[in-house]
Amino acid sequence: MIRTPLLAAFAVLLSTAAVAQNDASSRIRPITVPIKDAGTYHMATGTWTRAKSPTANLGPDTIYNNTCFPGYYVALSSVETLVDSGRLPSTSSGDVAGTADSYTVNGFQVAYCASNPSVDLDVAHYECYAPCADATALTPTSALSISGLPGGASGLACWILNIDLQGSTFEFDMSGDCDGSNGGSSGADNFGWSQTETNPQGAPGGPLLAGDPLGLLGAGPTGTGCPHGDGTVFVGQDISTAGTGLGAEDVFETDIGGAYGGCWWFGGYTGGAPFSSFGHGMFGDAGGGSPGVGSAYCSGDGSGTACPCSNNSTNGGGCANGSGEGAVLSGSGSNSAGASDLVLNASNCMSGQPGLFFQGDNAINSGNGIIFGDGLRCAGMNVVRLEVASPDASGDASTTVDIVAKGGAVAGDVKRYQIWYRDPASTPCGSTFNLSNGVEVTFGA
Repeated sequence: MIRTPLLAAFAVLLSTAAVAQNDASSRIRPITVPIKDAGTYHMATGTWTRAKSPTANLGPDTIYNNTCFPGYYVALSSVETLVDSGRLPSTSSGDVAGTADSYTVNGFQVAYCASNPSVDLDVAHYECYAPCADATALTPTSALSISGLPGGASGLACWILNIDLQGSTFEFDMSGDCDGSNGGSSGADNFGWSQTETNPQGAPGGPLLAGDPLGLLGAGPTGTGCPHGDGTVFVGQDISTAGTGLGAEDVFETDIGGAYGGCWWFGGYTGGAPFSSFGHGMFGDAGGGSPGVGSAYCSGDGSGTACPCSNNSTNGGGCANGSGEGAVLSGSGSNSAGASDLVLNASNCMSGQPGLFFQGDNAINSGNGIIFGDGLRCAGMNVVRLEVASPDASGDASTTVDIVAKGGAVAGDVKRYQIWYRDPASTPCGSTFNLSNGVEVTFGA
């Protein structure tokens, strides 16, 4: 829901930006090719995880999410740096309350189009940044260079990719609202981030635009826009739900060759242009409980194997059941085979209908799953039936058996888990049963 104060803030911004900023609307380019998921690049090992594989090192929480893509990218000149801003809320934030006053960032997401075969990016983050300030005068909190990212081997290609920092020297801390306390303005509370393609070679390309907080362009997943703060742990969601980043504004800065290149906007809603921030996401532990165990995969969001009757979900779970969302499976306890304390937790199943927790050795169809009932079968081979449970009135259920002992897991094993559950009354596709997302656990000693 859009709040009245937010509408007022946009009115002020739109009334002043056209006079104060340079117009960059001529740099907008429509995206004419599919946006592809490049997967996850792991900084600690220099290796890739393919798209839709588990991403255990990211998060467990999405703490910033500007991924509501209206279908445009921005053409940047050679070695031109964009500097954008957003906000991580502290516990004193009034609009969207944070869960901590400082967050450790262990991953982020970038999005861009390119027509050169390989892309090299420099990405930096600034703990405190007033929108359109001169970032060349600031010392970044984090700065890294990544080479050999996918580009366009035979023309324009557009990519979304995750950068995993876990276990590397590149993890960094960011205070909520810049200094751990809400000051009530973007100049006092925003962080900044920058992105530079260092090898454009004169080829067309640039970052993806993101954001449509009022829904005027219909960029949301159902054509209703993506209000500020959506898709983060602070509102009970994750990056699988598109959002306009909290604190995002319709202004950005450019640096060219290390010198301030000016403050820009794209004309905003009044000019029929997108609300122009740039695509970016950030992951970390937002507190409020122990990090989850294992890594989720095989979501029923339509990005992998299509759900059987277009019953996609947006909550990170399996394909939607009669509630309109999917059942979500997660792990708690630990991955220690010796401790043997792994617990599987399911939510949003059907109340009172039996569900079977089961284990498999393989991620079916390279982790994308295959159609089975109203959902996707994601775990298979050497299947072990672990426990039948009856979800409570909220659709929640957890295992009570010793998962390690029942499944015969030992240190070094990789096991995959799901819950199969009945949905006889409200089955969307008519099969009367469904499944959650998958969870992959690599067991240690």
